[in-house]
Amino acid sequence: MLSVVGLASCIAALIVFAGVSSTGEANIIDQKIIGSGDIYTRHDSESASDLASAVNSTVSYEATRTWDDEESSQKFTTSFIVFGAQSSGGYRNQYVVKSSGAGYKHVYRATAITGDFSGSGEITFSVGEDGAQNLDSLVIMDSRAGNATFQGRIYNAQTGKPITAEETDAAGRFIIESYLNVSQPIKTPEDWLGFCESLDKDVILDKTSPSGYYIIPDGYKLDDNGNLIPELPKIRNSS
Repeated sequence: MLSVVGLASCIAALIVFAGVSSTGEANIIDQKIIGSGDIYTRHDSESASDLASAVNSTVSYEATRTWDDEESSQKFTTSFIVFGAQSSGGYRNQYVVKSSGAGYKHVYRATAITGDFSGSGEITFSVGEDGAQNLDSLVIMDSRAGNATFQGRIYNAQTGKPITAEETDAAGRFIIESYLNVSQPIKTPEDWLGFCESLDKDVILDKTSPSGYYIIPDGYKLDDNGNLIPELPKIRNSS
């Protein structure tokens, strides 16, 4: 972590290092910003994003995103350090980290930052061979050397209508750490053979269904209700 002296000695204006590269295994976006003045920067992707903004402040910002060609895995890291933020910056002094995947959304923001502040996010998203998604998301925000207004939410939409799994609101001097690790397995019928049997029975009993043939498995027969039942073995008379 850079000190105030180290940051101030860089240059009065902001220094920006940014790059995009692609290798055989991964694609990379990497950005570093160090200096004093006004700053606004953001990164967006389907599963992770951030926003860092400050007015007339000394800052150090870093963000790195790597992903594969199929977008089946991604890692995103972000950090934002602010020194000497003034209240005149209002809500332009802010830091936001978001992630989404596996039916969840993880959102944390610090606004109206004054004094000194630090925040970071580390997000990993992946899709398994069976299509199941996994999201690992860690957000840390610290305003103990200054002041900020915090809002944090974790939304769960795995069951359909989104519900709030975590809700945080704070204003003042706090350190907040929020961690989410969740998977969304592929849903398959637990008893697919039973499902097929039930479907066959429904078709047989449904008088509106088109006529056709139904092959009863060996060793079974239909009762009066159309249920498959085991057929009792025939008893042979001994002579």
